Amino acid sequence: MENAVEIRGLSFKYEDTEASVLNDVNLKVREGEFLGIMGPTGAGKTTLCLCVTGLIPHTVSGQLAGEVIVVGKKTSEHTLYDFVPQGVGMVFQDPESQLFGLDVEEDVVFALEYENLPRTEIRKRLQWALNVVRLDGFEERFPYFLSGGQKQRVAIASVLASRPKILVLDEPTSELDPIGKGEVFRAIDEVRRTFQCTIIVVEHDTENLVRFADRLVVMNKGRIVLEGTPGEIFRHGSEVQKLGVKAPQVTDLGYLIHEHRMNEWAEYGTPLTIEEARDRLLRVLEKRNTPFGTHAAQHRTLEARKDEPIVETKDLWHIYGMGTDREIAALKGIDLVIYPNDFVAFIGQNGSGKTTLAKHFNGLLKPSKGSVLVSGRDTKTASVSELSGAVGYCFQNPDHQIFNTTVYDEIAYGPRNLKLSKDQLHDRILEALRAVGLEGYEKLNPLFLGKGERQKVAVASILAMHPKLLIVDEPTTGMDWRTLTTMMNLIKNLNESGMAVVFITHNMEIVAEYAKRVIVLFDGRVVLDGPTSQVFSQTDLLMKALITPPQITQLAQMLKSYFSPSTITVRDACEHLRLLSRGGTNHAAVI
Repeated sequence: MENAVEIRGLSFKYEDTEASVLNDVNLKVREGEFLGIMGPTGAGKTTLCLCVTGLIPHTVSGQLAGEVIVVGKKTSEHTLYDFVPQGVGMVFQDPESQLFGLDVEEDVVFALEYENLPRTEIRKRLQWALNVVRLDGFEERFPYFLSGGQKQRVAIASVLASRPKILVLDEPTSELDPIGKGEVFRAIDEVRRTFQCTIIVVEHDTENLVRFADRLVVMNKGRIVLEGTPGEIFRHGSEVQKLGVKAPQVTDLGYLIHEHRMNEWAEYGTPLTIEEARDRLLRVLEKRNTPFGTHAAQHRTLEARKDEPIVETKDLWHIYGMGTDREIAALKGIDLVIYPNDFVAFIGQNGSGKTTLAKHFNGLLKPSKGSVLVSGRDTKTASVSELSGAVGYCFQNPDHQIFNTTVYDEIAYGPRNLKLSKDQLHDRILEALRAVGLEGYEKLNPLFLGKGERQKVAVASILAMHPKLLIVDEPTTGMDWRTLTTMMNLIKNLNESGMAVVFITHNMEIVAEYAKRVIVLFDGRVVLDGPTSQVFSQTDLLMKALITPPQITQLAQMLKSYFSPSTITVRDACEHLRLLSRGGTNHAAVI
């Protein structure tokens, strides 16, 4: 079989930087292969993708050494246009960087019209691509009015429609809901099998990656440090974890069993999929002579609150394009209350209304109907600056709120408007820097920091305002597991210190690990609101809202004769197996 891509001794250093981002990378990708690339943030994954597509060296300046050969042509010796007939397509990490049309249809069909395909073929591919990414009927929508996840779907559809021979995707599902992630991976695999194309995917979502990838490579500090099949890679448990790569939850359970020397369950090993984990556990469970009896789960309930709410919405509606012929009701009669010390996750499919709802809490959006009260004040009559003392908002993309040239000035901007004394202002800035672990960064330009550090700067700028409620929109998008847990532990510490937190995410594992309360939105309405374990046990309602619970919860629900269906973390599952080893029967767990 021929190589679609061959990389020989590749090194690259961006202009005006001291360190190389890629260091002597050697890699071959076979025609028709599905290759997954993993590694910590800053490992060089995106730069490698840019080299494969020829964007480096033709559009990005820097020092390049070595060779990149794509379909037999050296990228350094041919222009980007030379690769168009070969069908090399890329989905970028930031979908906004490749959206430019006045509507969704224009973005999806642009490349097809460039190829001068017949109109009937263009329509056929347009409908197929939009169906794949669940955007049927969105042809006339203006892309910049879409949610972040919907924008990502449009970017994916525009590349899938052109059916490239080599498809490079840089974290294509980072902003998609759980079901959407699986749909996109299946679509990518369908394109590969139907049109014999080669797939290269950079991804942090290993649970989908292990299902479809033929081979994985792990990068660190610009080098390939591990290479093999998914099974071979995840047998290197401790090494993979040290690199910030998160194994699938069912594989993590195997690591914990081994770590705690639970020899009775050693046969479980390190499965990669839920089905494999279920079959292995069943083999062990069915060998036992002692019946386990029933496992009754007692859910925690939300306590009745007597304290004054921070936010209260009453019959809240928000209609985009109100009064025009393109009205879209994003919120439909929302009633909810956020209290002091709440730690709430908003979850739901792309476009369900999560961000629209959160933006009403600090006045960025005003109700079309109904009301929003923040600390008892109606947001219709209050400005964003007046509400900022009560509610702080961190955007999904930190670059949307960073504009100063030093970290110090960025954090100081908000508190300066509070007319604090010079000493009070300085104390708040140092306090915020300590809280996010950025002491010593005061004089650095935040735009030159990594995304995880820029996210911390954005959080610090809000903390310095001493808000009662912190809203964080997709705080972990594009982060490796190590950076992700650092950020979430920071947010958890803020909550434990007395600050209420609302975070929006598609990462169900993060929800299970951190949220005390979960609110599920679907089609602009709240369909579930309760303690995390209780929400994740409502599988039928979650499926209707196009949400899947964490992988370990799905495993427990498959084995409900032995597990509580409310098991929501790997630690829960491991502790349950430990209890079974002691012969526990008819026990009740408070979840």
